[in-house]
Amino acid sequence: MSVRAGHWRSAHAFFFKRSLQISTTCLRPSEAIQPSVRKLQSLDGLRAIAIIGVFLTHECIHLPVTGIGTFLLRIYLLLGWMGVDLFFVISGFLITGILLDTKIAENYFTGFYARRVLRIFPLYYVSLVGVLWLAKLLAPSEFSTNIPLHQDQWLYFSFLSNWLGLSSESFRPTCLSPFWSLAIEEQFYLLWPLTLWLLPRRAVLWVSGTLVMVSALVRLVWLSHGGIQLAISFATITRMDGLFIGAICAYLFREPETLRKMVKWFPWIAAVCFGSFFVAFTVVVFSDNLFHYVPTGVIDITDASMWVAQYGGYTAIAMGAGALVLFAAATENRISWLQSFLQSRALRSIGKYSYGIYVLHSPIAALAGSFVVPIINRNPGSPMLLGLAYVTILAVVTYLVAAFSYELFEKKILSFKRFFEPRFPQHE
Repeated sequence: MSVRAGHWRSAHAFFFKRSLQISTTCLRPSEAIQPSVRKLQSLDGLRAIAIIGVFLTHECIHLPVTGIGTFLLRIYLLLGWMGVDLFFVISGFLITGILLDTKIAENYFTGFYARRVLRIFPLYYVSLVGVLWLAKLLAPSEFSTNIPLHQDQWLYFSFLSNWLGLSSESFRPTCLSPFWSLAIEEQFYLLWPLTLWLLPRRAVLWVSGTLVMVSALVRLVWLSHGGIQLAISFATITRMDGLFIGAICAYLFREPETLRKMVKWFPWIAAVCFGSFFVAFTVVVFSDNLFHYVPTGVIDITDASMWVAQYGGYTAIAMGAGALVLFAAATENRISWLQSFLQSRALRSIGKYSYGIYVLHSPIAALAGSFVVPIINRNPGSPMLLGLAYVTILAVVTYLVAAFSYELFEKKILSFKRFFEPRFPQHE
């Protein structure tokens, strides 16, 4: 799983100031947001939900199946990969908003790319090089085999790892596999700024909508011709609908009258989109007679979830996420249970460090799996209690490492972003 990156705590201060000014016209006067004071804190809450889902998808394998209850729990926790699609939508929303708001800036391109590099590259490359170095240092060990093949490593350095799925022989899960979503986002960053710069503002809506339909159509055609499921799930052209639904949301966010009319429908759109996916997934999974897996504890719903996702599910999830993002942004200053939840201190803190958590959680889990899990497996205690304790401790450790990374390393580099603020032409 976008895990998400550009979907991280990387939106510029000027974006929030300008976009929040736009959004206040969609609300009642009592709900007006002070753009100079507040940012879209609710998006940090959504980031937290996304990264929690991704983390649980990867780590719920440590929760043993002891009966029908834990069986169902495992099945639906494995759908946490949808957090990546939420990250994609948030990224498309924020990045498109920044680009629309700075289109006339003198440093439109240089400012944007410099700030993206400062946000994404340092932790990404330090983690990538660190994992590869540590694997050599710890060889031979289980961790040293949990890295990409030597001939594939250049794809990670060039943000092309999502294309590994084109070959079922070449692709294998490693502790760097989640980097595929960062690769898609970097490819999006490479092409979208120029496209937006060339387009008239109103054309953004139609171009983005067309690209969403192209993505869904290519998936269907590729599937009908026997395409490799992994390739379809990771290829940029077949997973870009979330990014461009986010772009549509960014455009609508800057259309106050349209947004005012639509905002009441966003919760219903989100409910229908997510609900339809869960219903379709449930029907497919249980028509596959998975109940016979309960005694063995082996659950593999990859084929079922991929089938539903690729036959319209990815687009439905992205549309639901888009409705949720727009509703959260448009009602940022409204007193409601949703805003109280999204803006809670716990969720905002997790969202703040979500990029680091996404990048680091899999390598940390791989290290723990190599050296800690074997010790736990020799413990005669309750498998469920041990599994819960392990996942909880792993989550806390990952959060703390990501927090230290941000506060002691990333934050210092991000301070250089002030040199790349947009410079707008001076009018006489």
